[in-house]
Amino acid sequence: MSLSWSIVSDLRQLEGLADAWRGLLARSGSDEPMLSPDWLLPWWRRFGGEGGRELRVGVAHRGDTLVGLVPLLGRWHWYALGIPFRRLELLGTGEAEKDEVCSEYLNVITERGAEEELVAALADALARNVFGAWDELVLGGLDGTSPLPGQLATELRKRGAEAAIEETEVARFIPLPATWEAYLQGLPATSRYLVTRSLREFERWAGDGFERHEVTTRAELVEGRRVLLALHGSRWGDEGAFASPRFDAFHEDVMPALLDRGALDLSWICARGEPVAALYNVRWRGKIYSYQCGRRLDLPREIRPGIVIHAHAIRGAIAAGMREYDFLGGSSQYKRKLASASRPLVRLRAARRGLRETARLVAEGMTTAARLGRSMVRERVLARRSRSGSRSRSPSNEAPREEETR
Repeated sequence: MSLSWSIVSDLRQLEGLADAWRGLLARSGSDEPMLSPDWLLPWWRRFGGEGGRELRVGVAHRGDTLVGLVPLLGRWHWYALGIPFRRLELLGTGEAEKDEVCSEYLNVITERGAEEELVAALADALARNVFGAWDELVLGGLDGTSPLPGQLATELRKRGAEAAIEETEVARFIPLPATWEAYLQGLPATSRYLVTRSLREFERWAGDGFERHEVTTRAELVEGRRVLLALHGSRWGDEGAFASPRFDAFHEDVMPALLDRGALDLSWICARGEPVAALYNVRWRGKIYSYQCGRRLDLPREIRPGIVIHAHAIRGAIAAGMREYDFLGGSSQYKRKLASASRPLVRLRAARRGLRETARLVAEGMTTAARLGRSMVRERVLARRSRSGSRSRSPSNEAPREEETR
């Protein structure tokens, strides 16, 4: 039986698909929390009303069975010199930088075994403007280990579009072993020393006043959010993610939904009667995703509450039989120290050949040439200043130094 496509452009209709959507995720090879309705529906409610965004979610059925879901939206995007592009992009992406929720491991959702058929059908649907007229397709936050982005790029090229995939970030993670001791032994010596010393120094400093708390109820969630936001603000101040009202409101919606599904892993540790570190993780299909954290800065230098709370979370994940602890994207030093593996996050951009793309490339070339020109001028000015400075400091033009006359 062939696939049939429909486009969902109404939020209520999309909400009505939530259960079937969850079922499809469970049957797919891309069952990720940030592809779930518990993440993307709140995102649309908080961000969908700005920038002229319109829902363009592609839904593929075989008979009465949902076999594919492509969570897209449409909006205008302006490049240099005011060149407008009709853009299709994934839900969960494209926010203003200060509001970014950093959705990762996004993808086209397909039933296992139907990937190639659905990707080809998606490329056909895009070519026929089933999702509406578009100039470019931008899919960010994709799992670089999935074959689907490459397959989609190939299918789009067959249909006359330009398509390219670029690595945008690296996500570091821990393939969890059977025991905590095995994890420690698998670390480089410097990282192992960092973890063991951090735990030892913290326990010595905290004494009998050490406590670890985990959120399991709605009442505890209120306290856990309060602690997390306070400690995150202590660490990052006005530059912290929760300083954005939209980011904060989004997670005010998401956290209860995750808690109700047993997917919220929000914890904090106290020492000497005060919270010192908090961790906002997501528990999903045998994995822990470490999303946000916060810690106090006014502690002795040798006390590392951030390392300590991650160490407790990793040890707890091992004890629970989880298979992976994922730090998500970012190059923070603690991620490099604690993780033992990494995978790429990639971005797929496809563009239709035409006047808009040609104009964009010309404008991009002009911008690059202007930037190169400014750089060359700056280098020449610095070189002249350097030569002039060298001449003015030469012995023939400079009074002898006192030590040279002795």
